[in-house]
Amino acid sequence: MERARLMGYVLSILMNALRTWLLTKLWDSFFTRRFNGKQFWAYWLLWTAIITVVLNVLPNDYDYSNIIRFLIEIAHEYAMNLMLYRSRWDRRLFVVITGYACFLSISVLPEKAWLLYSGMTRTEYVYNKPLYTAFIFLRGLCLVAFVILVRHFHTPPQENGKPRAWIPASTLFPLCTLFVLYRVFNAEGAAGENDAWTFCLLVMCAVDMVALFLLDQLESTAQMREALAVAHQRAEVQSANVKALGNSYKAQRKMTHEFRGYLFALSDMLANGDTEAAQSYLDELKVRQTERILLVNTHNPIIDAILNQKGYAAREQDIDLHFEINDLSEVAIPSVDLTVVMSNLLDNAIEACEKLEKQQRRMTVKAIYNKSDNPPTLFFSVKNASKPVKIFGDHIPTTKPEPELHGFGLPNVMDILHKYDVFYLMDYKDGSFLFCLEWADAANEKAVAAAQK
Repeated sequence: MERARLMGYVLSILMNALRTWLLTKLWDSFFTRRFNGKQFWAYWLLWTAIITVVLNVLPNDYDYSNIIRFLIEIAHEYAMNLMLYRSRWDRRLFVVITGYACFLSISVLPEKAWLLYSGMTRTEYVYNKPLYTAFIFLRGLCLVAFVILVRHFHTPPQENGKPRAWIPASTLFPLCTLFVLYRVFNAEGAAGENDAWTFCLLVMCAVDMVALFLLDQLESTAQMREALAVAHQRAEVQSANVKALGNSYKAQRKMTHEFRGYLFALSDMLANGDTEAAQSYLDELKVRQTERILLVNTHNPIIDAILNQKGYAAREQDIDLHFEINDLSEVAIPSVDLTVVMSNLLDNAIEACEKLEKQQRRMTVKAIYNKSDNPPTLFFSVKNASKPVKIFGDHIPTTKPEPELHGFGLPNVMDILHKYDVFYLMDYKDGSFLFCLEWADAANEKAVAAAQK
């Protein structure tokens, strides 16, 4: 008896070691390891020992405690995955729970199928040692085949992007599988009910496997849609800036065309000695031409195009707009990235003002270039009246319909600011939203250093 019990413990330890080893092989298809070589396997051995002890301490009878058992085992596997692998929390949660449901279903289904086919009771099956042992090895073979199949179709993807709400929501399927497993374990008394729940388990297990196979494909499709939306949004920004430059160019050409007429008029006035009329006419021309062409003039054509285009858009929405600028002619920050940042921040401010009553709409835009800093820095800020805004880290959830296709403006800004390690701050207080940044102009610093050499 003691020898049989010892053999039972040894077999249990071996099966638990096989299970945790197969788990790592499954997770290798979805995540990248935190450790390499002996360090990884040392942590793996530690968790194998922990899980083996826990599984032998937990009760094995099929009653309500199975739900507690499920939760404890999932918690241990999640903690093991957290220590051994790198991943976003949403992918980790889905893969751990779905993998657990698949492993448990695959372990149960061969036995259930045999009991239904042979008509044996579970007690007869358990006490038939050769048959019971054979099915233990059959379970292991089924799990190995499942892991090999997954690894054939999956390689660990590069972790990118933010967590996606639909991924943790998809854990509803494996959770339903666990409920079906609970019902299977507690349907021993009624043959018809047992058959029905076993069939449901087969269907749910198939659904879980398909979900695992399709996870990365669905996420890649979502990333592609988002990339297309981002590219479209950036193309619109660039198109709007080009249009603004074009309008300024047309206005400049029109003014140049009219310039000869202005010269003739001034020449006639001066020839007739009417200097007061000439001075008055010249002052009027200066005011009129400045209003027709630019709201602001920073001496930087790219920034002028952005600020004037968005300035006119704000004026059309009856927004009380104020600019504080200085000479930006020496700014050497890459124009494409600077355009995306400024355009998106100004668009967001205008959109926020549009949601308010006309008398509440106000914006203040500052663009100050500090040449005395080392390196020179561009300070840019947008402060606008706004309804209450919830800020989560560097993310503000979009309120538009189909949020997966919107809300890329601020993430685009953040990507660029992180790329250049730009200091930024955003805050909402007393009915106003503020976004400010201080962008070190490293390109200008290099150019100055090169000139000095």
